[in-house]
Amino acid sequence: MKSYDNNGKLVGEINHFRTPDRTSVTTNTMYDTNSGRPTNQNVTVFETNGRVKVTNVINGKLLP
Repeated sequence: MKSYDNNGKLVGEINHFRTPDRTSVTTNTMYDTNSGRPTNQNVTVFETNGRVKVTNVINGKLLP
């Protein structure tokens, strides 16, 4: 799901998917409205055994 500001520029994006082994992956990416570049991305992985892994990336992104 993409979020836009009042001028129609992309400011954020949330993606969610599941892998074949039922692991859940959610990404939350924020963008600079002036340049369109990603400013930060949060990747959260929920594994079926209850483990949670969180990765934060500043000034870039790991996953689409």
